[in-house]
Amino acid sequence: MGWWDGLLGRVGAYRTATITLLAVHAAAALLGHLGMLDVDPVALAATVGAASAGTLLTSLVGALVSGVRAHVESSLITGLLLALLLWPALTFESLVGAGLVGAAAGISKVLVRWRGRHLLNPAAAGALVAGLVVAPVLGTAAPVWWVATPLLAPVVLVAGLLVLRRTGTGPVAVAYGLTYLAVTLPRLVLSGQPPLDALASVLGSHPVLVVAAFMVVEPLTQAPRRRERVAIAVLVGGLAGVPFAVGPLSTSPELAIVAGNVVAALVAAPRALRLVVVGHGSPGPGAHEVLLRPARPLRWQPGQWAEIDVVRMRPDGRGRRRVFSLVPAGRNAVAVAFSVRERPSAFKRALLAAPVGSTVRATYVGGDFLLPDDPTRPVLMIAGGIGVTPFISQIEHAGPRDMVLVLVCPTGMPPPYLRRLARTRVRVVIVSPEPVPALPPRWTWHCGTRLTSSALRAVMPDLPRRAAYVSGSPDLVRRARAVLREVGVRRVRTDTFTGYGRRPAHRSPGGAPPAPAAPAPAEAVRAGRKVPVRRRSRAADARPGPGGITAGASR
Repeated sequence: MGWWDGLLGRVGAYRTATITLLAVHAAAALLGHLGMLDVDPVALAATVGAASAGTLLTSLVGALVSGVRAHVESSLITGLLLALLLWPALTFESLVGAGLVGAAAGISKVLVRWRGRHLLNPAAAGALVAGLVVAPVLGTAAPVWWVATPLLAPVVLVAGLLVLRRTGTGPVAVAYGLTYLAVTLPRLVLSGQPPLDALASVLGSHPVLVVAAFMVVEPLTQAPRRRERVAIAVLVGGLAGVPFAVGPLSTSPELAIVAGNVVAALVAAPRALRLVVVGHGSPGPGAHEVLLRPARPLRWQPGQWAEIDVVRMRPDGRGRRRVFSLVPAGRNAVAVAFSVRERPSAFKRALLAAPVGSTVRATYVGGDFLLPDDPTRPVLMIAGGIGVTPFISQIEHAGPRDMVLVLVCPTGMPPPYLRRLARTRVRVVIVSPEPVPALPPRWTWHCGTRLTSSALRAVMPDLPRRAAYVSGSPDLVRRARAVLREVGVRRVRTDTFTGYGRRPAHRSPGGAPPAPAAPAPAEAVRAGRKVPVRRRSRAADARPGPGGITAGASR
């Protein structure tokens, strides 16, 4: 899957969802044109337009009220999803109904909010309003989930797998799907269907595939930890599969998703946070960081990440939101750091040019890239380039734990935060083609351009006992996992930085010039002038404080 990971990493998660949903619609339109599916391609396109327009218009109104730029692609995704469950028709009532359902989805993002984020999955909220309000009033636009047909199931499956691979939400989708199957299959078998026929019926004629791949995993309504997300997915799968009727409410995927959203908000949902740009700096060669000040404390655990939203930028194909690893940086300072290449993305250009006083948002905090609960278990960390960032907080919070950090530098350029690592007691092994001068105590150098089993065995005879963690590009993660299996390590936690492929972020000496230079590591630009960065003690750096994070590598 290395080639696919590299390709998907060049496209944002939202754009991946848009493209795959368009592919599902294109397949449906083609089958309808060939007479194999009872769907009018023109009516389908009109339904997509009406649902997307309704969502976008209400989202624009909400953006004007809140003073932020509307997320246009999110509205398009919602419209595409709604058009897969509303029957396509060219009648006036049907198109008005699709527009109203889309408007309900958009309104849910504006009005139904919790801790600064929308509470409900927009498509599920729109579908619920369609069944409870729009269909009884207009006599049309009831959610029928026409996409659940055997002819489209293979297309939905492939499209869903791409989305799940890009977003890393496969366990959540699997938990929902398996629970739904566990609840539904026995009922069908007891009613007289053979087991294989019942399984084929569920996968081909129930909306389990599209719900699992595109709706249960909607990012902003997810809990921060995988175990919480999986537990809520199990709850949603059970509710979607158990038949019941209470007044106007009855068994449906949209009702189950909305119920799961409410549970996630009540028990685990993080709070969106406004961050003010206070300056710019650099954690090392070829990297840039934007210094930020959070409006209030941000709760997180060492190794977790935050999704940053630059609300006023004009996005490119990768969107206006990006994920950054979190690193403590004292009580009041935070930063987002990223590698800078010759042609940075629109997101990175926006952060590079962000003036002092402008704002961004941390929309989500989560992740399971956490150290073992047992403090006596030794740990091996492997990082490449900017992938070192999630390890900073773990190393500084770990206390006397036995930890070894392996830094892979194939271009000969050191990764960021080396000075900060030198102030800790962690053992560091640098794998690079050239020696690193003036290595601190407990640091060693291994000559090479990539990680090898001999390099690991030379410094750690107890490799199979260690809890292994790998952070970096998809290529580095794939290589490191193979090497760890070779030396006897079976369980590996990974943090893959999608968007960073084989092309190095820095050039080797004598090659082309590096990316645009950032301020020197010992300085930061604050309020338009350079001032020395005050060095904190290790104890101060290790304490997050109110909002005290430094966000590292973008994914």
